[in-house]
Amino acid sequence: MEKGSFLSFIEHLSPVAALNAKKMEELLYEDSASAIVKSRLFLEEILNEVFNMERIEAPYVSTLYERISYLSKEGIIKRDTQKLFDTIRITGNKAAHAGDFEDLTQAIGLHKVMYEVALWFYELYSQEKVNIPPYEQPKPSKNGFSSQEQIDEIIQKKLIALMEERGERAITPKEELTNDGEEILVKDLPDSKSYLLRELRRLSDSAQEAIENANAFSHFKKYMHVDRKIQKDLEYILEKNKHDDLGKLILLCGSVGDGKSHLLAYLKKHKPELISAYEIHNDATESFSPDMDAMETLAEVLKGFSDQQATNSNKRVILAINMGVLHNFITDDHGDQTYNELSKFVDNSDLFSQNVTTHYSEDSFDLLSFGDYHPFEITSDGPQSQFFLSILNNIFKDSNENPFHLAFKEDQNNGIHTMLHENFEFMKNPFVQKQVVDLIIQTLIRDKMVISARAFLNFIADILIPDTLSSYYSLTEFDRLELNTPNLLFNRMERSPILKAMGEKDPIHQRSSHIDQLIINLNTYTDYDKVFDQYIESDKAKQWLEPFKRQDNFEGHSFSQLVEVVIRLAYLTNESFSKQVIEQNYLNYVKYLYAFNAGEKSKIRDFYEEMKQAIFKWNGTPKKEYIYINNPGEKFRIAQLLNFKPTYKHLNFNTQNVLESFKATIHLRYHDGNGNDQVDLEIDYPLYNLLTKVQQGYCPNKKDKEDAIKFVEFMDRIMGYGKKKDELLVQFPVDERSYKLKRDDFGDFVFEKES
Repeated sequence: MEKGSFLSFIEHLSPVAALNAKKMEELLYEDSASAIVKSRLFLEEILNEVFNMERIEAPYVSTLYERISYLSKEGIIKRDTQKLFDTIRITGNKAAHAGDFEDLTQAIGLHKVMYEVALWFYELYSQEKVNIPPYEQPKPSKNGFSSQEQIDEIIQKKLIALMEERGERAITPKEELTNDGEEILVKDLPDSKSYLLRELRRLSDSAQEAIENANAFSHFKKYMHVDRKIQKDLEYILEKNKHDDLGKLILLCGSVGDGKSHLLAYLKKHKPELISAYEIHNDATESFSPDMDAMETLAEVLKGFSDQQATNSNKRVILAINMGVLHNFITDDHGDQTYNELSKFVDNSDLFSQNVTTHYSEDSFDLLSFGDYHPFEITSDGPQSQFFLSILNNIFKDSNENPFHLAFKEDQNNGIHTMLHENFEFMKNPFVQKQVVDLIIQTLIRDKMVISARAFLNFIADILIPDTLSSYYSLTEFDRLELNTPNLLFNRMERSPILKAMGEKDPIHQRSSHIDQLIINLNTYTDYDKVFDQYIESDKAKQWLEPFKRQDNFEGHSFSQLVEVVIRLAYLTNESFSKQVIEQNYLNYVKYLYAFNAGEKSKIRDFYEEMKQAIFKWNGTPKKEYIYINNPGEKFRIAQLLNFKPTYKHLNFNTQNVLESFKATIHLRYHDGNGNDQVDLEIDYPLYNLLTKVQQGYCPNKKDKEDAIKFVEFMDRIMGYGKKKDELLVQFPVDERSYKLKRDDFGDFVFEKES
């Protein structure tokens, strides 16, 4: 074999395999189907050599499928290598048996797969040490084609023809303009570049559009804008104050990235008559001059509302401020200027308390707390989020006002189709969108994560844009599984805190009989058509799974990857399946969360009863109403009688069916029976999950107690309600004897055996 021919570096290991590789490359542009068959022969020779070098004697292992399976089971090949082998085998089978096989782009993809197989083979079995040349895309050897541009043109024409056959090519949309004469989609990219990729990258944190400015509101931001309750409340305040000549201070309180700047920019652009009379300070941490620190800057902004000037000032200010900065300001000393009235107003608003504060007004002050305007609602049927769903609708709806839709169509007309475009089509499914939003809500509740609109948009970009943007038709079947949205959603934990939380909620980690049954079906059925039809309710998802219909295609690592993808697709597309596999503790918690906010007293009673059981089982209980007060490792156990009573009088109920403003944790209150000494307990989802396990017999360890420190402190206080000064129960676990130590009618202690 002449020097420099394809895969010549393995010629000394397998001359026949190297020769088949050379013939495959020569046939690539002339007869792609035959080239693919040669790739299969190349793999057969590689495996022959592997079996010889490993001295494997297995005469019953004869077919290519059986050999790959054997090497996988014996641990000779790992997950990634098996996928390479299976890719060549499956594509080779289709090329040999399907007359209308879409072969050119597949053949080009296999050319690179063969290089990776040869590299693995050389590194594992060669004694030589030479520099392996980097991979190069094959060039046509005839018909005068030589430049990369000509090669790309051949492939591009083939792709366009394939897309037309599949009905994926669209008529070029007319130029759409906004009311301001601005193009919705600016068409200024080279033919080979993707407009959809450019538009979706505008959602990323690194994009210019992610940088909020209270003084700027682009057409793109206008299109992506979704009305929220806090916007309506602010508009109401501005409308109310419009005809009042007195000074006004509106505090927009929240945290970084929660939408304060976006809201102000929107009002300046679209409701200037409401906001033009106000001075807007969007970031009080910035100084007016280098000599002023944050507190001095804030004092300058607010001096018209100090105790000394408030009565004579007609100044109007909207101050967007982080809650921590506001707290520091009202507690700091500002010299001659005092802010007692402002401090009193903030205290009265309950901004820093456990109570829900959305909007509070008093005299010349108004306050809106972004922290209590949740991005989701709770209902008796579970949580939902019109806000996040509306954002997804803006991105994926078929509309000539939607720049993403226009970008997708433009790419279609230019013959550009990647896994990004596949993922975009997959996410058009309304139920898939609902499932993604449900996962986001789970993250908000279960992980107590704060997810701003900006972070949500970046998350959507992350689950749509794969690392590889090669043509969809040149990707292998396994590449398509690796780069699809379900995999990006659950298998990119290192990319962002949100995706880390998604990975922890991957349905493949759930313990469920329904998931077990799906895996059994995949292991026992010889034809997966029935399985896919039963579990997958998305045509796009079924298209991705089409090459894997028959069980004899693969097993081992490749089979494991298929199982993971099928479970994820079922969870994202099948409503019945997803309801069956979601964690029951989470469903119970959101049910109780609604009950405590809506006033469903029967469920409130049930929750108190559950928590009573958990309280007694936290320390352990020998009998009803008794709780241990010493450690289990001691020679005898001591328990006290403990009586405490629940109350719900501290709760504020909202009788609406859909609750937009609510307390995001469950607030319990107990008293000693007389109603005098009260102790409160805030239960979030992590604590509820732990206490539910305790009810079921789990014994909390040191880390559990460190994580649940507030509950430990609560237990210390609730144990103070016990009657240990009047009565104790003493147990000897070795022989199961029990004694009661108590005071008699004359105040003396009596020690008597328990029956």
